[in-house]
Amino acid sequence: MRRASIAAILLAGSAGGAAYGQGIEGSTLTATVSERFEVNDNYDLDDPSPGTSYFSDTRLTLGYLNQTPTQNFALGFSTGLRALWQAEQPFEFTLASPTGASLDYDNEWANGLFDMAFDYRQRQVDYTETIVEDGNDDGLPDSLDQLQNDTRELRYDANVGVVFGTATPSSYELRFIGSKLDYTDVTPDQVPRTTLEGEAAWNLQLNPILASRVTGNYIYYNADNTDETELRRASVGAGVVYTPNENASVGVGLNYADRQRKDLVNGVRETTESNNGPGITGEFSYTTNQLVFSGAGEWSSAAPTTRLSGSLRAVYTLPRGRVIGRVFQNYTGTSSGSDEARVTGVGIGLVRELTTVSSIGLDFRYATQVDVDDGPGAVDPDINRTDFTATYSHAITETVDADIGYSYRTRSEEPTDASSNAVFFQIGKTFSTRP
Repeated sequence: MRRASIAAILLAGSAGGAAYGQGIEGSTLTATVSERFEVNDNYDLDDPSPGTSYFSDTRLTLGYLNQTPTQNFALGFSTGLRALWQAEQPFEFTLASPTGASLDYDNEWANGLFDMAFDYRQRQVDYTETIVEDGNDDGLPDSLDQLQNDTRELRYDANVGVVFGTATPSSYELRFIGSKLDYTDVTPDQVPRTTLEGEAAWNLQLNPILASRVTGNYIYYNADNTDETELRRASVGAGVVYTPNENASVGVGLNYADRQRKDLVNGVRETTESNNGPGITGEFSYTTNQLVFSGAGEWSSAAPTTRLSGSLRAVYTLPRGRVIGRVFQNYTGTSSGSDEARVTGVGIGLVRELTTVSSIGLDFRYATQVDVDDGPGAVDPDINRTDFTATYSHAITETVDADIGYSYRTRSEEPTDASSNAVFFQIGKTFSTRP
């Protein structure tokens, strides 16, 4: 997950300087215990539906945060127990899905900044999760594949970066991003895969409103499938960032990338794709008291066909609520390891305060996945997913909150066409202390 503070420093250069010496000191320990009850008429989005399922989630979430004027350290942990009575299945207790842990740390000094984030997540693959627009908080969504097996998916993410020269016109950034997916029971449709990425950037503040950027990037992808698929992509680029005021910035850049793919073909390792060519990158942000609007994207010809990826996000504040809109398109590996897919999605959410202690929320998400792989292997059918949730929330006390709501989901993947309706009730209590 790329830190917003580093991005802001690279965009602003020395015009604004580093926020050295700012922060709130102290430690906070929080714990939330919640209980959720749900009735679902098609728990796994099967076609046809086997009937109504019932489950109860008892969940524990722990968080620790320590802040000083120059450092932040955070730990998080979430797990629980699911009591599940699934249609046509015996009653069982399972580990809540997802279960995960995280560690975040950043340290800012007079002329630099260091940050790191580590995340671990495991989930039951039979669960049909809500559409996630940024599956690893880096703008890259999880694929929409629905896996059917009694196994758990294990995901590990790491993001470490450092910036030097934040208080000078010339600053430098180095960053490493890693992600690994594994399974407790490996099958042809559940393939362990690893993605490693290295980034470097040099930012030079030309004047108070204009900065130049030179970037380098290298990505390595490896899948433990029968084809032993490997992808390597290297790129270099340059661009400018225009920051007319503290509320707005626009960046445009050109790059050149080389992309190579290798697979086992009849037992011999061969280069099955070799592409190179120019690309265009862009990013912008605009912030006012009522509106936060931002986006980033890339058009690249270093692929079998030209690719456009990126995201747009807007948050508009209402007198008693807010509206959140988002659009994204990215390319991701599928669970088989050998295929690549384009995932395109849109979402809009509304939160409206009814009283000082109650509110309603509406959230709609739609995403489609198209197989774009030109290498070995069969082409998978398109996947279309829809999620809609309506929630009424009420603060019973300062530390006890309750939600009641309805959700509707659909999934279309030839020949499957399934939908589900669910009602749920959730109540939770949060404990907080400052040791």
